[in-house]
Amino acid sequence: MDPVTLRTDRLVLSVPEPADADDVVAYANDPDVIAYTPVPVPYGRAEAHHWITDVVRAGWTAGSRYEFGVRRAGDPRLLGTVGLFGFVDGAAEIGYAMHPDGRGQGLMTEAAAAVLEWAFAPVPDGLGLVRVQWRAIAANAPSAAIARRLGLRYEGRLRAGVFHRGRRHDQLIAAALREDDRSAPTVWPTT
Repeated sequence: MDPVTLRTDRLVLSVPEPADADDVVAYANDPDVIAYTPVPVPYGRAEAHHWITDVVRAGWTAGSRYEFGVRRAGDPRLLGTVGLFGFVDGAAEIGYAMHPDGRGQGLMTEAAAAVLEWAFAPVPDGLGLVRVQWRAIAANAPSAAIARRLGLRYEGRLRAGVFHRGRRHDQLIAAALREDDRSAPTVWPTT
């Protein structure tokens, strides 16, 4: 598939480019990103270039992964990414990461909502997916808060469900179906 650019009131979502490598390094080395995502440690320019060229671009070409760089409209700096991956039978997983400079402003919620709309939109305007799921280490409260704001429905807690950085962690799972009313409040556990 040819790369797609999505726009919101405040953001431009486009495929990360090799020139974005330093911005990718900056957010990938954030302690919260390291704590909750499988980025290599240490993460330098070589890892960023590999990810941009061999993972992101190859994913778009193969139709196996669609990563969007998150930028403020009018600002070339890449603040983070939101992507769809793990495609199986009309379903995919959504994941996201943001530099601390972009947090606390609703930017990732806005970006991920645009990607969800595109994911569920019928072909050729979107991917025509039926289901998009989210998974995260249970302690990653900011990621869960975004998933809740996106209207994803909590589906469960996988005890010791993921091995990350040398130990097992509980993992939360939530999802949205194409026909879900994502504007309606959903019930999530408080702990």
